[in-house]
Amino acid sequence: MSTLPDGPQKFFTSQEIDAWLRSAKEKRAQLHLKAAGPWHNDQIHEAFVDVSELLQEAFEEVRVISASLREGSHVVRSESADLQAHSARLMEQSTTLIERMSQFVAPSSEKVQEAESRLLDMFKGNRKSSE
Repeated sequence: MSTLPDGPQKFFTSQEIDAWLRSAKEKRAQLHLKAAGPWHNDQIHEAFVDVSELLQEAFEEVRVISASLREGSHVVRSESADLQAHSARLMEQSTTLIERMSQFVAPSSEKVQEAESRLLDMFKGNRKSSE
């Protein structure tokens, strides 16, 4: 299950971890049975039992860590979904505000010149009629 320190990190699926744990537990049981055989003296048997117990504790620790990581992953996915929804709402609000603010944008210089020209023409027309 370990990765090479200089190599790329491999992420394992839940199924791969569960399969590894099952395999390791089976090997532990086989080792325990082998150590308990009548051909070994008591000291060897005791040593194998101790190793077996340590291995069982390690399996439990891996199980607890795995469950914790799964729970953390679930929390992160939930927070990510919330952030995506919030981002979508902010984008929607931004679009709405841009549309509302567009009415306050100053007209282009061409439109200003055109309006001034019309006013000037109107003014010239009024001067001629009053003279």
